[in-house]
Amino acid sequence: MGRGRPRGFDRDEALDRAMRLFWTRGYQDTSIADLTDALGIGSPSLYAAFGSKAALFCAAADRYQESDGGRPGIALLAAPTARAGVEALLRENVALFTHRGGPRGCLLTRATLSCPPDDATVVAYLERSRRERLTALRTRLKAAAAAGEPLPSDDVDTLAQHYDAQVQGLAVRALEGATRPVLQRTVDLTMAGWDALAAR
Repeated sequence: MGRGRPRGFDRDEALDRAMRLFWTRGYQDTSIADLTDALGIGSPSLYAAFGSKAALFCAAADRYQESDGGRPGIALLAAPTARAGVEALLRENVALFTHRGGPRGCLLTRATLSCPPDDATVVAYLERSRRERLTALRTRLKAAAAAGEPLPSDDVDTLAQHYDAQVQGLAVRALEGATRPVLQRTVDLTMAGWDALAAR
């Protein structure tokens, strides 16, 4: 018989535990049994509290983006120039992906690599997150272009996709075991490329 929801069930703590588990194992490789064990509740209580594994993932991913996972995006928008913003975005992500004692890589990237294409709820969530990332980059780059800042290209849509791809590449390399210094050197090279192209 499954365990019921314990007294004093803390939804925020449960989401933190689920977030860490999804971040560590990926969406597909995290089972309901894994989740009930990590959250300390029975499967009926998990479904009563969150509705489904997919809904729990979406809630945990929201929590990720509102906490550690949101810092790179904030850094992008807070920087005084687009170049500084893109560099801050990349370096904050390197710090996030290689945090000592924490899961490696990106929760969303790991989920994208493992999510079944027929899981409509999670696929839609990940696609929406991707669109929001690209929109933030495009908005920052368009503002820079309007202000006369030198950019590597006038094609801000392609630039946004390029630097988002850089973030995803850093996430995958972190999952493969690349160290923070190695990834920071990758960022060094990326920004040197920005400078060379922007100076042309």
